[in-house]
Amino acid sequence: MEKKTSRPNLKTKQFSTLHIEIFEQLLVSGKTNWDLNRQFGYTKKSHSVVDHSRKVMYKLLILENLKREENLDKVIYPRLYKFWWKRLLDKNKPALLGKAVVALYYEERSALTRKNC
Repeated sequence: MEKKTSRPNLKTKQFSTLHIEIFEQLLVSGKTNWDLNRQFGYTKKSHSVVDHSRKVMYKLLILENLKREENLDKVIYPRLYKFWWKRLLDKNKPALLGKAVVALYYEERSALTRKNC
């Protein structure tokens, strides 16, 4: 039996535009992490949405010259501080997009090709 996966085949390993998109959705959509995981193609219990969002938050703190230790609550509970994070994101989005690479995905292989491998 073939293992079924719903995870996107992300080719890009560095900081990408997908990280920014996921963080922005976390702030504005009002969806749970489980719903965001499903929306972006990750499994229900995946930690990717949290990991990708934290990567963006840490970059925003650096751009604002803020210390990680002093803003730990804001990183752990981003939805409680969503207006604060949204303001930082809007202010620094051009700089973040300048550092981010475009997210690339592996092409989906057909079921026939998978059987032949």
